[in-house]
This record gives sequence, structure tokens and C-alpha cells, in this order.
Amino acid sequence: MAFNGFLFTTDQSPRGGKFRLLGLEGWHSVNLRRDRAEKAQQSGAWESTGFTSSLPITARGQAVYPDAESAALERREILALAGGGQYQMAVGDALGEGTRIVECDSLVVSPVQDRMFTWSLVVTACDPLLYGPPTYNFTGLATASGGAGLTYPLTYPLDYGVTPGTTPGAMQALNAGTASYYPRLRIEGPVTNPVVTLAETGDRIAYRGTIAAGQWLDIDCGARRVLLNGQVSMRHLVSAQGNWCAIPVRGGSLSWTADTADPAATLSFWAYEGAWL
Repeated sequence: MAFNGFLFTTDQSPRGGKFRLLGLEGWHSVNLRRDRAEKAQQSGAWESTGFTSSLPITARGQAVYPDAESAALERREILALAGGGQYQMAVGDALGEGTRIVECDSLVVSPVQDRMFTWSLVVTACDPLLYGPPTYNFTGLATASGGAGLTYPLTYPLDYGVTPGTTPGAMQALNAGTASYYPRLRIEGPVTNPVVTLAETGDRIAYRGTIAAGQWLDIDCGARRVLLNGQVSMRHLVSAQGNWCAIPVRGGSLSWTADTADPAATLSFWAYEGAWL
């Protein structure tokens, strides 16, 4: 188990500690929140749609060191891991390593006793999904020129021509898991009025504007956040259909088009090999 880059299951920590994980509760669980209303003058309650809730996780263990000084020093360093932000927490099993993004609620380390201390870590995964290894891919807008039109007598297949600069580039987004997840996208200019589409679901994200050379547009599909050059919100210029290109189970194909485009324009995405509840 690793938290914020520190491995809590190792025989050789940076200061020589041997860590042993004694308990891990909540990692493989699903919590649903429901709002059931009791039936008036009838037995039972009305059915309610369940929504996956945040996931509390508790880990505990002990660490043994070659000397008390090393234990005291690393004990202080472990306490500094908590901070106040969001961190990655990874746990490995027979199927590989899975990662959750968590917030630390408490990190308690006992005083050093005979070169040993115990520790407990309580975190909350506000996003309940368990993610596999991250993946990255990018594509440009394929270059194309207009067709020659129809010639007689007709021969098949017919060539109606393709508008220059608008041939879609496509790439595969993996999902070997059991739940949909949201990717992060980046569009780099120069490009005008780009549109990103997920073929399997028909989801569509359209930006009404021009991204100049040297500029980029970051799209966080989960947070519905759109930033130009990572700073200026452009959400007011974006329209979306569907579920903001959430990658379905078994994966999907992301493609994009634009009114005009330079060969240097690219669409990139950051995703995962899978997502599980």
C-alpha cells in the first residue's frame, strides 16, 4: 500500500524501516446513498435510485527500525505526508495495482518504543472509483483534399470529395473495468471551432472559438472545467451533448473535427486502462 508516494508495505523504507500492514478496511466496498420515502397508509417504502457515495478507508500497521533514531526521524516525515490536499493511494493485489484519489482525514503515529511504532491512516475517496494505470494518447486532424467529383459513367465506390482540413482524427480510450470514467482532454492550436465526439455513446463537446498557435484548451470532463492555457475559463464557449465523453465499459473511440485546422493542431487525452467500483 502506498500513500502520497510513501510505501507502507516494504522491508526497506528510506530510513531502513520494515513496515507491516495489519489492516485495511473499506478499500473494496461500495456505499450507496438513497432517499426512500415511507408509503402513506401502506406497508413499505417507495423505491429510490441509489447513488454511489464517498468511500471511507482505514489502514493500520507497524514499523520496526534498526535503531530508535531512524524510527524517530521517519516518524516525523510520515506525519508530514498528510498535508491538506488530495493524494494518490495505491493498493496492489493479484490483479495488479489500483489507485484512488483520496483526502486524508487523520494520520496517527504512536511514540517510538524500542525501535518500533504503530500507525493508522484514515482517508476518504470523494471519487469512489478505483482506477487502473493511466494512459495517454494524441491525434491530429488528418490532412485531406477535395475529391475530383463524380465521373460518368459512374463507377463504385463513388467519390464525393472531402472538405480540406476537417477529416477527423481518432484514437482509442481503454476501459477494462466495470464503471465509466471521465478523461481529461487538451486541444492545441491553431484550430477553429473544434468538436470532440465519442463514437460509442454519441457524446459531443464543441468549442465555439479559435485556439491560436501556441495556445491550448484543457477540458476536465469530470469537473466540467474548460481552461485556456490552464488559466482562463472558457466554459461559456462550450456546448456538450450527453455525458461529457465519459469512457464506457469496454472503452471507446474519441475523434475530433474542426472548421479549419493546421497540421500542428492536436487532441490529447489522459485516461485509465480501467475504472472499477
